[in-house]
Amino acid sequence: MRFQRERRLRVRAEFDRVFKKGRRIGGRFFVLLALPNGRPENRVGLAVSRKVGNAVTRNRARRLLREGFRRLERPEEQGLDLVLVAGRDIVGRSQAEVEGELRDRVRRLFDRSGSRCRPASASD
Repeated sequence: MRFQRERRLRVRAEFDRVFKKGRRIGGRFFVLLALPNGRPENRVGLAVSRKVGNAVTRNRARRLLREGFRRLERPEEQGLDLVLVAGRDIVGRSQAEVEGELRDRVRRLFDRSGSRCRPASASD
């Protein structure tokens, strides 16, 4: 089953906006960037560079991150654009490890900012 189009960041400008204005939370396996998007659903973009490994390794990292995002969804956490930037340490990790870290990063995101992610300027 494909990841629905409306649930993905697809245009470079969308990624750039999150990179420039989003809140950044680092982790062992990836960096999470988040920015409110004014939509009813969360969207995700994945950034996996060649530093992570060969094509097979990068695709595995993308699958782990995408599935983690899919399982993470909760109604109270709607309206965010998330970019997940994979790090080298994601190689060889299990789905449970990646999901655990993703849950942890999202929890930190909401703990730091009260109820919502509030970057300096969310109006763009």
